Amino acid sequence: MKQINQLTQVLIKIIAAVAGLKGKGSSQEAMEMTSQAFSEYLDLDIDALLKMDTEEMIHTLKCLDAMNHENLESVADLFYTLAIAEVREGSDIDEQSKLLLKRSLSIYKHIEAEGNIYSIDRNHRIVEIEKLI
Repeated sequence: MKQINQLTQVLIKIIAAVAGLKGKGSSQEAMEMTSQAFSEYLDLDIDALLKMDTEEMIHTLKCLDAMNHENLESVADLFYTLAIAEVREGSDIDEQSKLLLKRSLSIYKHIEAEGNIYSIDRNHRIVEIEKLI
């Protein structure tokens, strides 16, 4: 339980930090921050994780001791926030952002299918991502 709570706190801090970054180059800084946190706290290489097919990525995340549906959804929120940071800077959605959005969408849909708690916010995100990609 302690590991789950620690992971929850780490993911919340990363999401808040990424969402708070402003200005040119902030999306690159956000990705570096996320990569470092994934490496340090989850012992995962985010680039390798994003290169996996979606099923393998979700399986890899679910195999972590501290991963539950709430933390899995936080990972999806993080991927979404990273992708949207590009759009907020006035850029079109590039391939990296599309990849992050697709991964986020896959995780949200996985939670919808396997979870037993319906979330209006999650459903809204699914619809929003489907419109963007």
